[in-house]
Amino acid sequence: MKTQHLFFSAVTLLFLLVSCGKDSPEPITIDKIKIAEASKGDLKVTLYADKDKLSVGFNQLYIAAEDAQGKIGGAGTNVTVHTLMDMHTMEHSSPVVQPIYDLTLGLYLGGAVFTMPSGDMGSWKLSVEVKGTSVDLDLDIHPAPANTKPVGSYMGTDGKRYVISLVEPRTPKTGINDLLILINEQENMHSFPAVDQLNIELEPEMPSMGHGSPNNQDPVGMGKGFYKGKVNFTMTGDWRLHFKLKQGESVLVEDAFLDLIF
Repeated sequence: MKTQHLFFSAVTLLFLLVSCGKDSPEPITIDKIKIAEASKGDLKVTLYADKDKLSVGFNQLYIAAEDAQGKIGGAGTNVTVHTLMDMHTMEHSSPVVQPIYDLTLGLYLGGAVFTMPSGDMGSWKLSVEVKGTSVDLDLDIHPAPANTKPVGSYMGTDGKRYVISLVEPRTPKTGINDLLILINEQENMHSFPAVDQLNIELEPEMPSMGHGSPNNQDPVGMGKGFYKGKVNFTMTGDWRLHFKLKQGESVLVEDAFLDLIF
């Protein structure tokens, strides 16, 4: 098959994560913008993203690392990330997707969910650990677009708190869109493990017009906390995605919702 230049998407990230970091059979070209860079000793870490800023919600991350011997890469090198929001009187982290290395890109690919913007209330940093050395990157997290809600936290009937994040679509369009969400449990202020084996029901709504849409597909589990489905936007405007989270037939969250506008 003819080699294609593909933009790396969150759906591709999901494929790589679920397939345990197997290399893609064809080269992939990515658009990446440097967000932050920091060093400790001989170790330098550079963070890239698809856009020129990170914002509240799910963000796909591209990480490069190098030391005195040159570029660091390969499945045998363990790279982990951890977020931290310093709110002056307290600290908390947020859900992350731990990076895996892709040989064709020469980058570690992962993700992070930021639950609030940087500002007077506090500041974010991303700690990247490579070969036992941790490098801290200061981040400026921007608010989500007005009247949108790309991430939400909901208490379940089982006493657990669930964080649901919109991964796709990042650029919604009229008609059928791929839908990808990430679900994590907030065990405490610093632990957000991925949640699998949930049954999820989807119901889109356009609040300003008072209608929903047909031909949607409920998200199904893909592993590592990701759930993939289809959502039909019949027109542009404001949309609310209602999710019912179930464990078997037991309802954990009756109405978790995320808002978007396009």
